[in-house]
Amino acid sequence: MQEEWFAILKARVDESSRSAVARDLGYSTTAISLIMNGKYAGSTDKVSERVLEVYTRIACPYTGAEMPLMACMETANGKAPTHNPMKMAHWRACQNCPKRPKRE
Repeated sequence: MQEEWFAILKARVDESSRSAVARDLGYSTTAISLIMNGKYAGSTDKVSERVLEVYTRIACPYTGAEMPLMACMETANGKAPTHNPMKMAHWRACQNCPKRPKRE
């Protein structure tokens, strides 16, 4: 579990507590403890998405606002939204953005 999301989770737990992080993420303290100890029986995919959604934010040069990293990734790496001119303009700006996240 040396993935980026796990490092972020560990840092947040070290800064505060497992119960505070669990509350932020909407998981039980037990689930966070099991994940931290590498004993979580289920898939951690949803947990990793939630960690990135809650704890990673990026300043969008196009909108001038902060947004969750996951939303940035979806906009930048998604299909062109040809049905909506405003979303299309945002998507086009994302294609040459220096902060554009890499495609997974």
